[in-house]
Amino acid sequence: MSQTAPTSPIAPVLRRRLTALTYLGVATAVTVVLALAAVWLRASSVEPAFRHQLLFPNLAAKANDVATILVESKASAFSVTRSADGRWILPGKLGYPADVDLVRKTVIALTEIEAIDQRTARRDWHERLGLGLPKSGGSGTIVTLKDSHGAVLAALVSGQAVEGVAASGNTAIYVRRPDEDQTYVGLGSYAPQPDQSQWLDKTFLDLARDRVKTVAMKPLKGPSYTVSRAKPADQNFVVGEPLPPGRVLRTEAEPNGVGNALVGATFEDVARADSLDFKNAAHASYLTFDGLTLNVSAIEKDRDFWITVDAIANPQPPAPPTPGAPASPVPLKPDIAKEASAINHMTAGWAYKVPRYKGVLITAALEDLLKPVGGVPPAPPPAGP
Repeated sequence: MSQTAPTSPIAPVLRRRLTALTYLGVATAVTVVLALAAVWLRASSVEPAFRHQLLFPNLAAKANDVATILVESKASAFSVTRSADGRWILPGKLGYPADVDLVRKTVIALTEIEAIDQRTARRDWHERLGLGLPKSGGSGTIVTLKDSHGAVLAALVSGQAVEGVAASGNTAIYVRRPDEDQTYVGLGSYAPQPDQSQWLDKTFLDLARDRVKTVAMKPLKGPSYTVSRAKPADQNFVVGEPLPPGRVLRTEAEPNGVGNALVGATFEDVARADSLDFKNAAHASYLTFDGLTLNVSAIEKDRDFWITVDAIANPQPPAPPTPGAPASPVPLKPDIAKEASAINHMTAGWAYKVPRYKGVLITAALEDLLKPVGGVPPAPPPAGP
């Protein structure tokens, strides 16, 4: 008769211990995996998904090679080019000098603009960001920089501003390269300027108020007249001719608008002078205390005022000081011949579109300064905020 071997009491204990160790190992492994996952998630939450990058990393080294800037928008296309003698000009404005400061700012801004985030790469969504190509009717603005051999150094399509994104005075706009579908948020100082007239060198007449002595007016309508001052310190100009019977100045300061019309003068556009009809133009001659004369002809065309300017130098000896009179706060320019030559070099052959309010003053009729004797004085200007 066979007998069953007695079961060792140690075996169940070993099995229980092995099972416990197995559970412990699994729990430890799970804990390690969870810890690694937590570390990865924490790292991914602080590490940006897109690293900032210059859109044109090689442009800074070639910035001095830029010889042409092409600007294309839905409204227009034009170029700003560097001539053989190194001057920046606008061929679309018959070679008028370009604003060198705007040229410099544009090139520098393109060297510094950064892509700080990605947006869509879908071509059919480009126009939603203002990045459609102008030749396809899109609203994007393309600026292309080329060297003297025509090689493209950089080209950028810019679109709408990105709200809520700015840093250190920079602004953000949607951008992309014309030959790529990927779009970005571009951060920097770049501001596209698709208006050709804004690229004109707006350096113009620098005539301080204290210099103007006499203005001889031949307006578009009505009789000729003059306004003048006896000395630079005088606040008001006076009309030199007797006023018509029954008429008086609207205010004592009324002639000052005419006398100061060229102070702070600027212009909005240019054209060849011979492309406009100045046959029946108004004329205003501005004589300074130091002998500079500026002869201005002006016409109104389609509610725009256009002027031509030429300068004549006739230096005057300084007037002896009047006892008790205050000294002029602005020193008078001594080299009148040089100043006149510089003005003529700039203005010869050109007509300038000036702001309308300046054109109204340059062509003002005497009647515009007057009111009936005993008439109602002009209303006071509106109070400030």
